[in-house]
Amino acid sequence: MAAMSLLHRASVSAVAALSGRRLGTRLGFGGFLTRDFPKTVAPVRHSGDHGKRLFIIKPSGFYDKRFLKLLRFYILLTGIPVVIGITLINVFIGEAELAEIPEGYVPEHWEYFKHPISRWIARTFFDAPEKNYERTMAILQIESEKAELRLKELEVRRLMRARGDGPWFHTKYIVFRAQCDGVYRHGLELNRLKTKS
Repeated sequence: MAAMSLLHRASVSAVAALSGRRLGTRLGFGGFLTRDFPKTVAPVRHSGDHGKRLFIIKPSGFYDKRFLKLLRFYILLTGIPVVIGITLINVFIGEAELAEIPEGYVPEHWEYFKHPISRWIARTFFDAPEKNYERTMAILQIESEKAELRLKELEVRRLMRARGDGPWFHTKYIVFRAQCDGVYRHGLELNRLKTKS
């Protein structure tokens, strides 16, 4: 810092000396800008005896601070209403108490939970255990039918191969293939005749 001010004063003084005018009073600095060249030694000011102050280049913390402030804001924006809601539910509604089931009444699946928030989650987002059971049984039935069909298919293919009564004897592909084989054999015989002669 001191070197920069020394360089600035030296350049201004050099310009003033070369131009032959006194620039200090005209620029409003009084006797600060002189015609003489300044001394080479300039006083260095240390602030409060804590040593020389350095300008340390470091990355900006602006984006980090802004991210942390926004994170705190949005956590509090959602957290405060949730805490208030849970507190009100616990104070005014409270947990359910165990009671006798009346005759002929079948409780819903969500009525087995004790806390009101757990009851709401079970009623809104989860299916009844009976529904899950029926769904699983249907999936198992479908998979067992698929396994039976695969076994039957393998047995049918084995019998078709063993007895030779597959559908391939009734398709045009075999006839066409036989014709192509005949033409190919005929061409081979022609080539043999040409090579012999």
